[in-house]
Amino acid sequence: MTPPLPRWVAVAVALAVAAVPALLTGACSRVVPGDARPATLPATAAIAAAPPAGSASAVAMATTAALQEFWRQEFPAAFGREWPDITTFAAVATDDPRATPPPCINRAADLADQAFYCPAADAVAWDADGLMPLLHDRFGPAGVVVVLAHEVGHAVQSRLGVDEAQQRNPQRYPTILLEAMADCYAGVAIAHLLDEPVAGLPMGPAERDEAMRALVGFRDPIGVAPGDRSAHGNAFDRVSAFQDGYRDGAARCADMTVDNRVFTQRRFGSEADLARGGNLPLRELLAFVEDDAGRWFTGLAPGRDAPRLSAGGACPPERLTAQGPAAYCPDDGDVAVDLAALEDVHGDIGDFAAAALVAGRYGVALLDAVGAAPVGRPAGAGATCLAGAYTGRLLDAPDGFRLSPGDLDEAVQVLLLADWVARDAAGASNPAEHGFERIARFRTGLLDGAGSCLPQG
Repeated sequence: MTPPLPRWVAVAVALAVAAVPALLTGACSRVVPGDARPATLPATAAIAAAPPAGSASAVAMATTAALQEFWRQEFPAAFGREWPDITTFAAVATDDPRATPPPCINRAADLADQAFYCPAADAVAWDADGLMPLLHDRFGPAGVVVVLAHEVGHAVQSRLGVDEAQQRNPQRYPTILLEAMADCYAGVAIAHLLDEPVAGLPMGPAERDEAMRALVGFRDPIGVAPGDRSAHGNAFDRVSAFQDGYRDGAARCADMTVDNRVFTQRRFGSEADLARGGNLPLRELLAFVEDDAGRWFTGLAPGRDAPRLSAGGACPPERLTAQGPAAYCPDDGDVAVDLAALEDVHGDIGDFAAAALVAGRYGVALLDAVGAAPVGRPAGAGATCLAGAYTGRLLDAPDGFRLSPGDLDEAVQVLLLADWVARDAAGASNPAEHGFERIARFRTGLLDGAGSCLPQG
């Protein structure tokens, strides 16, 4: 984030964001080099033997079988059509110079660090030597599952005629929309795997969060605009699409259009923003958040003083520490910040991750100001929602302090990382909720505003 511009500046400049590099790149490719060769491809010699149980290869094998079986049932139920089995699943030993290339590319090595669906050959192929082991190491089986479920999501699109529709009217089907649809179909499949577990594919709420963390790793570099031909989506948009499919089913994914899907990523607005990677120094960031969030939250509770940021406050230190790097103190109405802890968040994720934690504490302060209890599970849920509502205010602010490319990604990451935003004034959160639920509440506030977060009546 950057500070508001002087009033004499005629053209509003978008804020820059913390430059958080993607964990992985090139995970999905619908347009690949080489010739399309629609033929069934056997596993290469390097991976033809049954893989060790629990390995990335074993997870991939179990996943493709489970996805094929799932869509045999789900596709007719959702769309009234029979599911034609995917012709080819190709696990490619990209480190082997003798490996047979999969359909649609000329060399196995060209698939390094990638997975793709090629509609010309009806083939899903992936790098079995690099990409899948890396996903498995970082995210567990869920990382492998979500990438393959995404690629199979493209096969669902193809069977629904989306490829032909894109050729006829590319403006109506930009790449970013197709990627959101595939993320959405991945959410549909993973919801099924949670409801009906498959041997070799452990999948519960914690693994669902890991799947979303993997999607975050495949986000676009900051500064890519939604209209760019290579755009796949930022972390917020990708996770949002995944959640839509998970909660609402396949029909929701098929109904996505450029008219009903708003994409939140932005280009950098200035060279200065780009040069500093979008990050304000922490103390400067906090000064602007204190002023801006204080005015916005106070506007929702007229007559109440805005919380001030402090290093301590009237509350005992242990009550403050329990809330995390930022804490609301009901005794004096202020928000205490642990500068060292916030500096860690700021450095590891980005400046808006720190801002989101502070915004959550302003949310608890607002609940207290309007007569809602600042302690209890509703307080934690309300705080998360209000942090999203405040973020939504910054998304397209006409001038002054506002969001920039990557800020929403930082919010997604801190919501997945810990429950700090969802803690009440006593430092407690709902143990049954995970990152999935926190992001959903945050998104509700962002899309629907503060009224969706506050108690009614």
